[in-house]
Amino acid sequence: MLTLTNLSLRSVSLLFQVYLSRTIGAAGMGKMQLVLTVGGFAMTLGTSGVRVAAMNLTARERGLDHPAGVKKAITSCLLYGLFASLLAGTLLYFLAPTLANTFVGDGSVLPAIWLMALSLPLNCACAVLSGCYTALGKIRRMVWTDILERVTSIFFTVLLLQYWADGRMSRICCAVIGGSELATGISFLILFIALFRELRCIRGAEQVKMRGRLIRLCIPLALSDYLRSGLSTLEQFLIPRGLSKNPATVDSSMADYGTVSGMVFPVLMFPAALFYSLSDLLVPELSRCRAKGRMLRIRGICTRSLRVGFVFSAMVSGLLFLLAPALGQSLYHSRSAGQYLRVFAPMILMLYPDALTDGMLKGLGEQVASVRYNTITAACDVVLLFLLLPPLGMGGFVLTFLLTHGLNFFLSLRRLKMVAGLSLPWHHAIKTILVGALSAFFALALCPPVAKFLSMFLSAGVYLALYFLLCREFRVFHPAELLPYLRKKEPPASKEQRAKITA
Repeated sequence: MLTLTNLSLRSVSLLFQVYLSRTIGAAGMGKMQLVLTVGGFAMTLGTSGVRVAAMNLTARERGLDHPAGVKKAITSCLLYGLFASLLAGTLLYFLAPTLANTFVGDGSVLPAIWLMALSLPLNCACAVLSGCYTALGKIRRMVWTDILERVTSIFFTVLLLQYWADGRMSRICCAVIGGSELATGISFLILFIALFRELRCIRGAEQVKMRGRLIRLCIPLALSDYLRSGLSTLEQFLIPRGLSKNPATVDSSMADYGTVSGMVFPVLMFPAALFYSLSDLLVPELSRCRAKGRMLRIRGICTRSLRVGFVFSAMVSGLLFLLAPALGQSLYHSRSAGQYLRVFAPMILMLYPDALTDGMLKGLGEQVASVRYNTITAACDVVLLFLLLPPLGMGGFVLTFLLTHGLNFFLSLRRLKMVAGLSLPWHHAIKTILVGALSAFFALALCPPVAKFLSMFLSAGVYLALYFLLCREFRVFHPAELLPYLRKKEPPASKEQRAKITA
């Protein structure tokens, strides 16, 4: 359900990105991306690790059948998030002029940053509630709320752009931020009222000790998140500045940045809805299994997820490589968007499985290790961008992206192997990549696509037929091989084992 919903919402969002790029241009998309980067860093300060903590604590209390503990975990996380977000919002409000003029390089975006600062507590509270709903397994309600939020966000934004923005950059940024915040407010009210009605009858929550556990989880997560997000924000700042120092890109640095961040990445990550849905669901599921000591099920879930992840990633990587020029031309009327999409398409082979690995590590209580790896790679990003962007331009950005994301995937996968005791299916991954490459090569030779719907549909059909045929011939993926993981039984963990795992 989450996957279908995310795919539908991402389709709507992708169409909205196309509309927005045609409305404000590539350079405008670059400025808008910088404004959103500022908001993302403020959101990191406002949540301070509480969303992951809310998922972990709520899932653990639910796995131990402790309703009062669930109520205490949710209320404690909401209060913590409110306090941290108020501090972060105040800081952002007073630093807004400096950020607009120095970081974005355009004082016209100042009202949009002020608007983000005022609405920060609302966004953080909504993030906490979303994590709690995921941990409680209330997927249906969260899905309908997400649909309502996305649709109303686009509706309000388009309305403001058409009848209020008047083509001015200051109003365009406010329209995008304001439409999103109005929809977030509606979503928060729905989630909060529904959760309040369910939890108000539970007694004894005040006797549960939760503050110490919450702080022990949040403080290392928050500190690591601050460092990682700060480095990521600095990275986004360095990209247009570094490109502008290259004589070949001095006139088009912001346009290139807008093309990659606002056009290429939305298409590149569009199919990842499957992995982000699965990653969110793996966190509470693995937390419950870990609390009960069910290591056999943990290994089964992780193994199946990685195998399916490699099969799907190879399929999408080859498909986007095949269709990249046609997609860039048909969606954005931009040749450079298609070229960049073809360059980044092979990197899907590590980007999608990395999202799964990150979710599994968080579910196994390895949040700090996951954030530590993200921080290391973000620091490498900053150093490499500083060194490579001026002489190499966008080539330096692509090389940096490949090296740092590859390092992050390697470190995360190694940690998952150590914690869950996995035997990583490297031979399966190599076969899958070869199958995807062969399918793309033959499909490109048989019917190269052009920027027309029928041609792209035909090319995609040939590619998918070849891919699944070769998967079958080379025995890349057989569902029957995974059934033993579902059928194996294991004895429940003893009290001593459960106490050791919980500690």
